Amino acid sequence: MRKSASIILLLILLFNMIGYRAWFYYAEEKADAAIEARIDKDQYDENDLITLQIPLYSPYQLEQKTFERTNGEVNINGKTFKYVKRMVSDGNLILLCLADNHKTVLKNAKSEFGNGVNDLAGGGKGSNRIQKSFSGNDYIKQYGSMGVWEYGSTIFQFHSFNTINITDPHIAIPGKPPKYIA
Repeated sequence: MRKSASIILLLILLFNMIGYRAWFYYAEEKADAAIEARIDKDQYDENDLITLQIPLYSPYQLEQKTFERTNGEVNINGKTFKYVKRMVSDGNLILLCLADNHKTVLKNAKSEFGNGVNDLAGGGKGSNRIQKSFSGNDYIKQYGSMGVWEYGSTIFQFHSFNTINITDPHIAIPGKPPKYIA
């Protein structure tokens, strides 16, 4: 009895540590395959497509007159969008994207489950603890840029991100405060 109970508790612990990640990964891959099949068969509503327009800062760009099928995804404000079509026109990369609501729900559920299992503050109703992040993000400034250009049938992408570290966030006091004399 004790041996079987310890095995069950060990399996629950292993699932909480590793298993749920594998399960969510499998579910996300299955959702990706399903939406890609729908897109490949043109089983989506054209009115559901969202347009993203990215300026391209590259000379000698090849203009396209029609959209072509493309693969990929982008995450905007926690919502996942799948690329459906793309076109380069007037110095802009125009992407038509379809919202992937199933994958967004899976990612949110994975995050909530992981926070609950690991007892992290996730902003839930029962959480009134104050937690400070010691990762140093309060003292780091990051900025970046992205560019995409096409030459023939080859697509070039570049990502440039710069980080500025503030080494000492504390301001030194020049001396003792003045004494209060009443």
